Amino acid sequence: MGSRVFSKFQFGKETDRGTAVAADTVLIAAPMALPVDRKWAKVTGATGLRAQVLDKHVDEYLVRDTLRFDADHPLYYQALPLLFSCGLQGGLTVAEQTAGQSDYLWTFAPALTSASANVPDTVTLEMGDDTQAFEMEYLMFERLRISGQISQDGDASAVTCEADFFARQISTTTWTASLALPSYEVINSKLARFYIDTAWAGLGGTEKSGLLRSFDLEILFGTHPKFGGSANKYFDTHGEGAISWMLQCTLEGDANADAIYDAMAAGTYQAVRIGIQGTKIGSTKYQLLQIDLGGTWDEVVPLGGEANGNNLHTAVMSDEYNATSAKIIEVAVSTNVAAL
Repeated sequence: MGSRVFSKFQFGKETDRGTAVAADTVLIAAPMALPVDRKWAKVTGATGLRAQVLDKHVDEYLVRDTLRFDADHPLYYQALPLLFSCGLQGGLTVAEQTAGQSDYLWTFAPALTSASANVPDTVTLEMGDDTQAFEMEYLMFERLRISGQISQDGDASAVTCEADFFARQISTTTWTASLALPSYEVINSKLARFYIDTAWAGLGGTEKSGLLRSFDLEILFGTHPKFGGSANKYFDTHGEGAISWMLQCTLEGDANADAIYDAMAAGTYQAVRIGIQGTKIGSTKYQLLQIDLGGTWDEVVPLGGEANGNNLHTAVMSDEYNATSAKIIEVAVSTNVAAL
Protein backbone atom coordinates (compact mmCIF):
# COMPACT_ATOMS: atom_id res chain seq x y z
CA MET A 1 0.00 0.00 0.00
CA GLY A 2 1.35 3.41 -0.96
CA SER A 3 2.17 5.76 1.91
CA ARG A 4 1.61 9.53 1.66
CA VAL A 5 4.85 10.24 3.51
CA PHE A 6 6.82 8.55 0.72
CA SER A 7 5.32 10.71 -2.06
CA LYS A 8 7.98 12.78 -3.82
CA PHE A 9 9.17 14.57 -6.96
CA GLN A 10 12.55 14.44 -8.66
CA PHE A 11 13.77 15.56 -12.06
CA GLY A 12 16.60 15.55 -14.58
CA LYS A 13 17.40 17.89 -17.45
CA GLU A 14 16.97 16.32 -20.88
CA THR A 15 19.81 16.37 -23.38
CA ASP A 16 17.49 15.55 -26.28
CA ARG A 17 14.03 17.02 -25.85
CA GLY A 18 11.48 14.30 -25.24
CA THR A 19 14.02 11.56 -24.49
CA ALA A 20 13.45 10.67 -20.86
CA VAL A 21 16.47 10.83 -18.55
CA ALA A 22 17.22 9.67 -15.04
CA ALA A 23 16.55 12.19 -12.30
CA ASP A 24 19.40 13.87 -10.47
CA THR A 25 17.59 16.39 -8.23
CA VAL A 26 14.83 16.14 -5.65
CA LEU A 27 12.15 18.84 -5.92
CA ILE A 28 10.39 19.95 -2.75
CA ALA A 29 6.81 20.88 -3.67
CA ALA A 30 3.28 20.30 -2.40
CA PRO A 31 1.90 16.76 -2.94
CA MET A 32 -0.38 16.37 -5.93
CA ALA A 33 -2.44 13.71 -7.68
CA LEU A 34 -1.04 12.09 -10.79
CA PRO A 35 -2.23 14.13 -13.81
CA VAL A 36 -4.24 12.72 -16.71
CA ASP A 37 -2.46 12.30 -20.05
CA ARG A 38 -5.21 10.87 -22.29
CA LYS A 39 -8.90 11.38 -23.02
CA TRP A 40 -10.93 8.42 -24.21
CA ALA A 41 -13.38 9.06 -27.06
CA LYS A 42 -16.31 6.67 -27.34
CA VAL A 43 -17.44 5.00 -30.58
CA THR A 44 -21.19 4.72 -31.01
CA GLY A 45 -23.43 3.82 -33.94
CA ALA A 46 -26.82 2.65 -35.13
CA THR A 47 -26.40 -1.07 -34.50
CA GLY A 48 -29.88 -2.23 -33.53
CA LEU A 49 -28.68 -2.80 -29.97
CA ARG A 50 -29.69 -1.26 -26.67
CA ALA A 51 -25.99 -1.01 -25.93
CA GLN A 52 -24.71 2.29 -27.39
CA VAL A 53 -20.95 2.25 -26.87
CA LEU A 54 -19.07 -0.15 -29.14
CA ASP A 55 -15.48 0.87 -28.52
CA LYS A 56 -13.26 3.75 -27.39
CA HIS A 57 -9.99 5.23 -28.57
CA VAL A 58 -7.28 7.75 -27.66
CA ASP A 59 -5.91 9.94 -30.46
CA GLU A 60 -3.42 12.13 -28.58
CA TYR A 61 -1.40 12.17 -25.36
CA LEU A 62 -0.82 15.39 -23.42
CA VAL A 63 -0.13 16.14 -19.76
CA ARG A 64 -1.21 19.48 -18.29
CA ASP A 65 -1.20 20.29 -14.58
CA THR A 66 0.23 22.58 -11.91
CA LEU A 67 3.10 22.20 -9.47
CA ARG A 68 2.38 24.14 -6.30
CA PHE A 69 4.53 25.70 -3.63
CA ASP A 70 2.06 26.73 -0.94
CA ALA A 71 2.22 28.11 2.60
CA ASP A 72 3.10 24.68 3.98
CA HIS A 73 5.49 23.89 1.12
CA PRO A 74 6.88 27.36 0.31
CA LEU A 75 8.92 28.41 -2.70
CA TYR A 76 12.68 28.24 -2.20
CA TYR A 77 15.62 29.82 -4.01
CA GLN A 78 17.12 26.56 -5.28
CA ALA A 79 13.91 25.71 -7.22
CA LEU A 80 13.98 28.96 -9.21
CA PRO A 81 16.50 27.91 -11.92
CA LEU A 82 14.21 25.01 -12.86
CA LEU A 83 11.07 27.15 -13.05
CA PHE A 84 12.57 29.91 -15.18
CA SER A 85 14.88 27.74 -17.34
CA CYS A 86 11.99 25.58 -18.52
CA GLY A 87 9.79 28.52 -19.46
CA LEU A 88 11.35 31.95 -19.75
CA GLN A 89 14.82 31.21 -21.13
CA GLY A 90 16.99 28.11 -21.28
CA GLY A 91 20.52 27.09 -22.16
CA LEU A 92 22.10 29.58 -19.76
CA THR A 93 25.82 29.60 -19.09
CA VAL A 94 26.10 30.06 -15.34
CA ALA A 95 29.29 31.06 -13.56
CA GLU A 96 30.29 31.50 -9.97
CA GLN A 97 30.35 35.11 -8.83
CA THR A 98 33.09 34.34 -6.29
CA ALA A 99 35.49 31.54 -7.16
CA GLY A 100 35.07 28.43 -5.02
CA GLN A 101 31.99 29.68 -3.11
CA SER A 102 29.11 28.16 -5.12
CA ASP A 103 27.36 31.52 -5.59
CA TYR A 104 25.90 31.13 -9.07
CA LEU A 105 24.08 33.94 -10.88
CA TRP A 106 21.30 33.01 -13.30
CA THR A 107 20.19 35.95 -15.47
CA PHE A 108 17.05 35.32 -17.50
CA ALA A 109 16.82 38.07 -20.12
CA PRO A 110 14.46 36.72 -22.79
CA ALA A 111 14.77 37.93 -26.38
CA LEU A 112 11.64 39.61 -27.70
CA THR A 113 12.51 40.01 -31.39
CA SER A 114 13.87 36.62 -32.53
CA ALA A 115 11.83 33.52 -33.27
CA SER A 116 12.56 30.58 -30.96
CA ALA A 117 15.51 32.47 -29.49
CA ASN A 118 14.96 31.64 -25.83
CA VAL A 119 15.27 27.83 -26.18
CA PRO A 120 13.65 26.89 -22.85
CA ASP A 121 15.03 23.69 -21.35
CA THR A 122 13.02 20.51 -20.84
CA VAL A 123 13.12 18.02 -17.99
CA THR A 124 11.85 14.58 -17.14
CA LEU A 125 9.83 14.65 -13.91
CA GLU A 126 9.47 11.58 -11.73
CA MET A 127 6.65 11.45 -9.18
CA GLY A 128 4.91 8.78 -7.14
CA ASP A 129 5.30 6.95 -3.85
CA ASP A 130 6.80 3.78 -2.38
CA THR A 131 4.45 1.62 -4.48
CA GLN A 132 4.81 3.10 -7.96
CA ALA A 133 6.85 5.78 -9.71
CA PHE A 134 5.72 7.59 -12.85
CA GLU A 135 7.62 9.81 -15.26
CA MET A 136 6.70 12.64 -17.65
CA GLU A 137 9.14 13.67 -20.37
CA TYR A 138 9.45 16.91 -22.38
CA LEU A 139 8.14 18.88 -19.42
CA MET A 140 8.07 22.68 -19.71
CA PHE A 141 6.39 25.48 -17.78
CA GLU A 142 3.92 27.80 -19.49
CA ARG A 143 2.81 29.99 -16.57
CA LEU A 144 4.14 31.04 -13.18
CA ARG A 145 2.18 32.83 -10.50
CA ILE A 146 4.44 34.04 -7.69
CA SER A 147 2.77 35.59 -4.64
CA GLY A 148 3.80 37.07 -1.32
CA GLN A 149 1.72 38.37 1.58
CA ILE A 150 3.58 40.24 4.30
CA SER A 151 2.15 39.13 7.64
CA GLN A 152 0.96 41.86 10.01
CA ASP A 153 1.00 39.73 13.16
CA GLY A 154 4.35 37.97 13.25
CA ASP A 155 3.28 34.86 11.35
CA ALA A 156 5.09 33.30 8.38
CA SER A 157 5.31 35.37 5.19
CA ALA A 158 6.00 32.59 2.72
CA VAL A 159 6.32 33.17 -1.01
CA THR A 160 4.02 30.79 -2.86
CA CYS A 161 3.98 29.72 -6.49
CA GLU A 162 1.77 28.00 -9.03
CA ALA A 163 3.77 26.54 -11.91
CA ASP A 164 1.58 25.36 -14.80
CA PHE A 165 3.33 22.78 -16.97
CA PHE A 166 2.82 20.52 -19.94
CA ALA A 167 4.55 17.27 -20.84
CA ARG A 168 4.23 14.53 -23.43
CA GLN A 169 2.87 11.53 -21.57
CA ILE A 170 2.89 9.53 -18.35
CA SER A 171 4.74 6.24 -18.11
CA THR A 172 5.32 3.89 -15.21
CA THR A 173 8.96 3.71 -14.24
CA THR A 174 11.32 2.89 -11.40
CA TRP A 175 12.73 5.59 -9.18
CA THR A 176 16.19 6.96 -9.82
CA ALA A 177 17.63 5.76 -6.53
CA SER A 178 19.77 7.34 -3.81
CA LEU A 179 19.11 11.02 -4.47
CA ALA A 180 19.79 13.21 -1.46
CA LEU A 181 17.55 16.06 -0.38
CA PRO A 182 18.81 19.36 -1.80
CA SER A 183 20.00 22.22 0.35
CA TYR A 184 17.29 24.83 0.28
CA GLU A 185 16.27 28.20 1.71
CA VAL A 186 12.66 29.33 1.63
CA ILE A 187 11.90 32.81 0.30
CA ASN A 188 10.56 35.32 2.82
CA SER A 189 8.18 37.94 1.40
CA LYS A 190 8.80 40.20 4.43
CA LEU A 191 12.23 40.82 2.87
CA ALA A 192 10.71 41.96 -0.45
CA ARG A 193 12.08 45.35 -1.50
CA PHE A 194 10.16 47.47 -4.00
CA TYR A 195 11.69 49.89 -6.49
CA ILE A 196 10.03 52.20 -9.02
CA ASP A 197 11.90 54.20 -11.66
CA THR A 198 10.89 56.15 -14.75
CA ALA A 199 13.22 54.26 -17.11
CA TRP A 200 14.60 50.74 -17.35
CA ALA A 201 18.16 52.10 -17.40
CA GLY A 202 17.69 53.49 -13.89
CA LEU A 203 15.92 50.45 -12.49
CA GLY A 204 16.82 49.71 -8.89
CA GLY A 205 17.83 53.28 -8.14
CA THR A 206 14.71 54.37 -6.26
CA GLU A 207 13.51 52.14 -3.44
CA LYS A 208 10.02 52.69 -2.05
CA SER A 209 10.67 51.43 1.45
CA GLY A 210 7.70 50.17 3.46
CA LEU A 211 5.28 50.61 0.54
CA LEU A 212 4.65 47.00 -0.48
CA ARG A 213 2.14 44.94 1.55
CA SER A 214 1.54 42.08 -0.90
CA PHE A 215 2.27 41.12 -4.48
CA ASP A 216 0.85 38.63 -6.96
CA LEU A 217 2.78 38.31 -10.22
CA GLU A 218 1.54 36.17 -13.09
CA ILE A 219 4.00 35.47 -15.94
CA LEU A 220 2.92 33.81 -19.18
CA PHE A 221 5.96 32.38 -20.93
CA GLY A 222 4.28 31.75 -24.27
CA THR A 223 5.57 28.18 -24.43
CA HIS A 224 3.10 25.66 -25.85
CA PRO A 225 3.03 22.13 -27.29
CA LYS A 226 2.75 21.74 -31.08
CA PHE A 227 1.07 18.70 -32.61
CA GLY A 228 1.75 17.66 -36.19
CA GLY A 229 1.13 14.52 -38.19
CA SER A 230 3.73 11.92 -37.18
CA ALA A 231 4.19 8.35 -36.01
CA ASN A 232 3.44 9.29 -32.39
CA LYS A 233 0.34 10.34 -30.49
CA TYR A 234 2.19 12.88 -28.34
CA PHE A 235 3.22 16.39 -29.42
CA ASP A 236 6.20 16.64 -31.74
CA THR A 237 7.78 19.91 -30.64
CA HIS A 238 6.98 23.16 -28.85
CA GLY A 239 6.55 26.80 -29.80
CA GLU A 240 7.39 30.13 -28.21
CA GLY A 241 4.62 32.73 -28.26
CA ALA A 242 4.20 36.13 -26.64
CA ILE A 243 5.66 36.70 -23.19
CA SER A 244 3.44 38.75 -20.88
CA TRP A 245 2.93 39.47 -17.20
CA MET A 246 0.54 41.12 -14.77
CA LEU A 247 1.37 42.39 -11.29
CA GLN A 248 -1.27 42.94 -8.62
CA CYS A 249 -0.16 44.49 -5.37
CA THR A 250 -1.40 46.04 -2.17
CA LEU A 251 0.37 49.22 -1.07
CA GLU A 252 0.56 51.31 2.06
CA GLY A 253 -1.72 54.29 1.42
CA ASP A 254 0.98 56.95 1.59
CA ALA A 255 2.44 59.63 -0.72
CA ASN A 256 4.33 57.01 -2.75
CA ALA A 257 1.07 55.17 -3.43
CA ASP A 258 -0.57 58.46 -4.44
CA ALA A 259 2.30 59.05 -6.90
CA ILE A 260 1.55 55.66 -8.45
CA TYR A 261 -2.07 56.73 -8.83
CA ASP A 262 -0.85 59.84 -10.66
CA ALA A 263 1.33 57.69 -12.95
CA MET A 264 -1.68 55.51 -13.73
CA ALA A 265 -3.87 58.52 -14.50
CA ALA A 266 -1.23 59.90 -16.88
CA GLY A 267 -0.46 56.53 -18.53
CA THR A 268 3.21 56.93 -17.59
CA TYR A 269 5.67 54.11 -18.34
CA GLN A 270 7.50 52.88 -15.25
CA ALA A 271 10.05 50.22 -14.41
CA VAL A 272 9.46 48.17 -11.26
CA ARG A 273 11.77 45.83 -9.36
CA ILE A 274 10.84 43.32 -6.68
CA GLY A 275 13.95 41.98 -4.99
CA ILE A 276 14.01 39.41 -2.18
CA GLN A 277 17.43 38.71 -0.67
CA GLY A 278 18.14 35.74 1.56
CA THR A 279 21.20 34.64 3.49
CA LYS A 280 24.81 34.85 2.40
CA ILE A 281 26.37 32.31 0.07
CA GLY A 282 30.04 32.21 0.90
CA SER A 283 31.59 35.50 1.96
CA THR A 284 29.94 38.17 -0.21
CA LYS A 285 26.93 37.11 -2.32
CA TYR A 286 23.40 36.32 -1.19
CA GLN A 287 20.49 34.12 -2.17
CA LEU A 288 18.37 36.37 -4.38
CA LEU A 289 15.20 36.53 -6.43
CA GLN A 290 15.07 39.76 -8.42
CA ILE A 291 12.29 40.44 -10.92
CA ASP A 292 12.44 43.53 -13.16
CA LEU A 293 9.29 44.64 -14.98
CA GLY A 294 8.54 47.37 -17.49
CA GLY A 295 5.01 48.58 -18.15
CA THR A 296 2.16 50.83 -17.10
CA TRP A 297 -0.38 50.83 -14.29
CA ASP A 298 -3.81 49.64 -15.44
CA GLU A 299 -5.69 50.36 -12.25
CA VAL A 300 -4.87 52.01 -8.94
CA VAL A 301 -7.58 52.23 -6.26
CA PRO A 302 -6.92 54.49 -3.27
CA LEU A 303 -8.69 53.28 -0.11
CA GLY A 304 -8.98 49.93 -1.87
CA GLY A 305 -8.28 48.07 1.34
CA GLU A 306 -7.79 48.45 5.07
CA ALA A 307 -5.63 46.77 7.69
CA ASN A 308 -5.51 47.62 11.37
CA GLY A 309 -7.07 51.00 10.66
CA ASN A 310 -4.64 51.85 7.86
CA ASN A 311 -5.96 52.68 4.40
CA LEU A 312 -4.34 50.76 1.56
CA HIS A 313 -4.12 51.20 -2.21
CA THR A 314 -4.65 48.27 -4.56
CA ALA A 315 -2.87 48.42 -7.90
CA VAL A 316 -2.59 46.44 -11.13
CA MET A 317 0.30 46.79 -13.58
CA SER A 318 0.93 44.99 -16.86
CA ASP A 319 3.65 44.79 -19.46
CA GLU A 320 4.16 47.44 -22.11
CA TYR A 321 6.99 47.39 -24.64
CA ASN A 322 9.24 50.43 -24.53
CA ALA A 323 11.49 50.97 -27.56
CA THR A 324 14.23 52.60 -25.49
CA SER A 325 14.72 49.63 -23.18
CA ALA A 326 13.39 46.95 -25.57
CA LYS A 327 12.57 44.86 -22.49
CA ILE A 328 9.47 43.93 -20.54
CA ILE A 329 10.86 41.44 -18.02
CA GLU A 330 14.20 40.24 -16.69
CA VAL A 331 14.82 37.86 -13.79
CA ALA A 332 18.01 37.39 -11.79
CA VAL A 333 18.47 34.45 -9.44
CA SER A 334 21.49 34.04 -7.21
CA THR A 335 21.73 30.69 -5.48
CA ASN A 336 23.98 27.72 -4.82
CA VAL A 337 22.76 25.74 -7.84
CA ALA A 338 25.25 25.43 -10.70
CA ALA A 339 23.09 23.62 -13.27
CA LEU A 340 19.75 21.92 -13.77
